[in-house]
Amino acid sequence: MSEDTGRRHTDLDKQVVAAVVTALVLASTLFAYAGLGSIYTLLMGLGYFGAFISGLIGTSSLMISILPPQVVVFVLSEPSLGYNPLLIGLVAGIGAGVGQYAHYYIGEGGRYIIPKNYVERIDEWRPRIERYGALLIFLFAATPLSPDDLVWIPLGMMGYPKRKALAASIAGKVLMLVAFAYAGYFGMHAIRSWLHF
Repeated sequence: MSEDTGRRHTDLDKQVVAAVVTALVLASTLFAYAGLGSIYTLLMGLGYFGAFISGLIGTSSLMISILPPQVVVFVLSEPSLGYNPLLIGLVAGIGAGVGQYAHYYIGEGGRYIIPKNYVERIDEWRPRIERYGALLIFLFAATPLSPDDLVWIPLGMMGYPKRKALAASIAGKVLMLVAFAYAGYFGMHAIRSWLHF
């Protein structure tokens, strides 16, 4: 790896870490200020930026999201609010892809604290993962029920290419959240009619 390429990777690392730390500080502040119920209302009021923040915060927690971006995107795409569902899904997907990427660093750091024989077993999978890793990341990212952390942590441990991983994550999250946005856009009217409000 050339010195210039190494510097670009380091810059990308710093940007992602800064985004995730900002999201966590913002989430902590929001929870302390408003409580979980009011956070959804606050994010709705922020429009497109609220969709981005919901994606970033919602996917940066391990295993279980306390603020799933699917809910915010679904409700925010309701036609009477006037937002474009494609843009809502796009900005939330970018936030979610970056938020999910934080787990890569958990794996990267975990490489130095887990037993050596486990690291060696993970490294044996590297040739297969190099070939299919981006597809695997995309599929997990595009599926709302799958725990993406199960993929990200081993990828970080084996040093999978970061840009490739981030691009696949964003693509999968955008696809999923655009689908949720359009479901909200076309489905909220039916839900309101069914619930009579």
